[in-house]
Amino acid sequence: MLQLRNHTPYVARLLVLPDADGIESAVVVVQGTFRLSAGEGDRLSDTQAPLIEADAYVGEPGASPLREASDLTLAKPGTDVLLDGAAHAPHGCVAATFCASFAVGPLHKTVRVLGSRQWQRTWVGMRTTDPVPVLSVPLSWAEALAHDPILPGRNAQLPRLEHPERPVLRQRRRPPPWGGCGPIPPAWSPRREHAGTYDQTWQRERAPFLPLDFSPHFLHVAPPDQVTSTPLCGGERIALVNCRASGDLQTTVPRCALMVTCRVSGSEQRPPLHLDTVRLLPDADEIRLVWRAVLPLGRRVLELQQVEVTHG
Repeated sequence: MLQLRNHTPYVARLLVLPDADGIESAVVVVQGTFRLSAGEGDRLSDTQAPLIEADAYVGEPGASPLREASDLTLAKPGTDVLLDGAAHAPHGCVAATFCASFAVGPLHKTVRVLGSRQWQRTWVGMRTTDPVPVLSVPLSWAEALAHDPILPGRNAQLPRLEHPERPVLRQRRRPPPWGGCGPIPPAWSPRREHAGTYDQTWQRERAPFLPLDFSPHFLHVAPPDQVTSTPLCGGERIALVNCRASGDLQTTVPRCALMVTCRVSGSEQRPPLHLDTVRLLPDADEIRLVWRAVLPLGRRVLELQQVEVTHG
């Protein structure tokens, strides 16, 4: 009987999924939950968060932003860095506009944050009103898309998140939505461009497997500026500015040496385990790391006897 033996304090899950070539593969997903603000010592959280088993939308699926993205997928080429939280005005005082930023390893993102505004007709056309001072704004796609038709009933409002160098000033010259720091749905660009072609040829020759032009970059759920080209390793610097109600923070990604051992027909194989998702929850003082190992087995999947997750 196939067994998963987890000798770590983290959450682990074993899946059997066809890879992009249709080969049945053992996929081992491990998630560790840590305190964000702790030093270099033991940062393990007393409560280990469960893996996210399915995409969860803010509203109607396909017609609203994602709240959470599933962890039960194949391997990603790099690492997704996601931030689930809010921008907080400096020093705890309301402000009409300010910037919030975060950095993880080679990634750095700055978001311009504004209070609520509306379009106002002037003698030179439609312009924005001055923003109302605000204490905090969620760093979510709902706030970045406030003016977009994808969110019915909010067309009179303007986004409260902007690119620092591309402000929304005129109705007819609006830059693309920008500033959400959470996951993007599979039907949104740029993920959908990596999904491949699902046409009659695919139905006839490939279904139910992925199309030949499928790209594993589709599996990345973070905005492109929050994805590393290669997986992070742990130990990378983290810097948060105006992303915590309790103040700015500098720390590092926890270092964890983990190993997956798969016993197949009596022999042992150790597929590499990569860190492919980092979730920052600043106001909860929490960081979650997701590692993933994939072992293609094909017909030998029935010979997989045991999988162990241990400290390396």
